[in-house]
Amino acid sequence: MPKKIHVVGHRNPDTDSICAAIAYARLKQRLGMGNVIPYRAGKINRETEFVLNAFGVEAPEFLKDLHLRVKDMLNGPIPTVKPRTSLLEAWKIMKENNQKTLPVVDHTDQMIGMITVGDLSGSYIESMADHELESLHISVKNVIRTLNGRLLVGSEEQDLKGNVYVGAMRHETLESYVGNGNIVLMGDRQTAQESVLRQGVSALILTGGATLAPELEGLARRQNCVVISVPYDTFTAARLLPMTAPVQSAMKTEGIISFNEDDLISEVKEKMLETRFRNYPVLDEQGKVVGLISRYHLLSLSRKKVILVDHNEFGQAVVGTDQAQILEVVDHHRVGGIQTGEPILFRNEPVGSTCTIVAKCYRDWDIVPEKAIAGIMLGAILSDTVIFKSPTCTEIDKENATYLAKIAGVDPKEFGVQMFKAASNLRERQVDELIEEDLKEFTMGDLRVGIGQFSVMGLEGLDQLRVELSQRLEEIRGQRAMNYLMLMVTDLLEENTELFISGAKPEEIAKAFDKPLDKGGIFLPGVLSRKKQVVPPLSKYFLQ
Repeated sequence: MPKKIHVVGHRNPDTDSICAAIAYARLKQRLGMGNVIPYRAGKINRETEFVLNAFGVEAPEFLKDLHLRVKDMLNGPIPTVKPRTSLLEAWKIMKENNQKTLPVVDHTDQMIGMITVGDLSGSYIESMADHELESLHISVKNVIRTLNGRLLVGSEEQDLKGNVYVGAMRHETLESYVGNGNIVLMGDRQTAQESVLRQGVSALILTGGATLAPELEGLARRQNCVVISVPYDTFTAARLLPMTAPVQSAMKTEGIISFNEDDLISEVKEKMLETRFRNYPVLDEQGKVVGLISRYHLLSLSRKKVILVDHNEFGQAVVGTDQAQILEVVDHHRVGGIQTGEPILFRNEPVGSTCTIVAKCYRDWDIVPEKAIAGIMLGAILSDTVIFKSPTCTEIDKENATYLAKIAGVDPKEFGVQMFKAASNLRERQVDELIEEDLKEFTMGDLRVGIGQFSVMGLEGLDQLRVELSQRLEEIRGQRAMNYLMLMVTDLLEENTELFISGAKPEEIAKAFDKPLDKGGIFLPGVLSRKKQVVPPLSKYFLQ
């Protein structure tokens, strides 16, 4: 199966970031790339939730990071054995699955040990050098299953006890070897069968499919002797009998090094290089075995594949993006500091929304998006262009929004107003939510600058939040080690923004906009766009 390709937007995702990931992944799927999956890099905000719900689209799965983890090395489920599984059955499973190691699990699938080919051979050699089987706890059930046997007398739940002998001599001689409580393998010699039964053997294994005469069956019952008939010849049965021992008699239970499926490869690699085990079991959070890894997996491991939408800077990307293989970038922001080791498709256009570019991609391929996909792309364009009021809005955005609105069956402006109203009530929001919902980080020279934006339909309720907003901006700035942290509270009705500022020198921010500083912030009439009206003046000021 082709390796999964992640399509994901920036951290603290806005509507454009989420919808662009969904729509672009869907385009790839319709082009035959079924392994392309959309993801989100953070919590869905209320505006995005409204858009997705309006068109019945599920939010993408959360992508914590793009670091390589142990689960990325796994090739699917592996066979396991139970402690009472026979050694021969374990060997067959190894051979069929080309495995040299098998995890041993209990009835709840929790790992309790490991068994290797070396353990099997070691156990077999030891058993061949020792006639005694009692310590191996070989069950009658295992003998029957492993040797394709048939139980003639006794219970399957018993264990075989005593030393093992092959009854290949005259019965008079045999009596001097076989004592009470031992195990004998022999063929269809009735006189010899009777002799060993009277000796009080604990088990009689009849080879070549031999059976007992009725009178001897009765004798075996009176002597509490287990009698099993197997189809193999005596030599083969004698060789296979030690392999009917349970896995628990040979497995290792101590000194096993296991890993969790979510462990980082960088951490696991060090432990694997310090030890010399052939395989290492991988467990999930419940302690169940999900696979095996070896040093070979480290050599054959490839980076995760990712397509970035609505951003192109590592500072805004999912953690670990710098270690992933970036295949494409689809974005409408300034070109940041991302570097790749090989050529990629980089589609960056000066439009108001990434979804405008994605809509153009559909049209370039002559593919009509489904109604729901068209609807969420429209919502993203309306969000990023503030219903076409933002200075970032272009005729290309408007034309594509009109195209998508026809497919989705909605009026763009009516839907846009509903969307912003659903998410813009200041009285219903927590201060941290306002700051972090659409927070982006930028590098301006040597400075780390965070700029959040929250759009409202009127500024009612803002005065009651001013003090708390300023305090939390300062606290969050300190926690994140930023030089400046700002929040744009943008009034879509009046088309202006109040910029709250936290930093050592807020007057520097005021100078960048040539505005007076008032109560730790500045008023920016006519400002709606962070990308076009806030970031450029700040970048120019700090880089001059």
